[in-house]
Amino acid sequence: MSTLVPMLIAVAVGLGSSAQIALIGGMVRSRSAPEATFTSMMATLAGIALVLAVRGARGDAPQYFAPLDRGIAFFAVAVVAGVLLLLSMKGLHPGYAVTGVFATAFLLGTAALVPRLGVALFFAATTAGSLIGALVFDQIGAFGAQATPLNPLRLVGVIAVFGGVILVRIAR
Repeated sequence: MSTLVPMLIAVAVGLGSSAQIALIGGMVRSRSAPEATFTSMMATLAGIALVLAVRGARGDAPQYFAPLDRGIAFFAVAVVAGVLLLLSMKGLHPGYAVTGVFATAFLLGTAALVPRLGVALFFAATTAGSLIGALVFDQIGAFGAQATPLNPLRLVGVIAVFGGVILVRIAR
């Protein structure tokens, strides 16, 4: 039972991952794949740098060598990445800027949960979450994608993935 909450968090991280994928797919309708990826990466870099800056401001200095051993350095990185994000967002719906929030959650979730769950269980749980999110985004045709309705065979696929999560958990 001690892995239930971390597994549920991993499923939520997977849901966010599918949101990021759908958002990048939506951006590609207006930009090229490398440009959409760059935009997402700037949002991710700004998010992670902001987390490190806040930790540094709270007295939990990053464990790097100078000049990256201070939160202020990461605040500067967050500002630069934020400016590049704003510049890359020109002409896009402002909602696309949140792609990095999902990647930040995925990366931080990986770092926090893999030591507790193990790689296989974390991967299985995030995959299950990603699949659920992807099915919802397909169902509604999110961000300009062609809608693909849920059908019984797709539902069997989801059940099979969740069965795999359970098997990975039991086999621990």
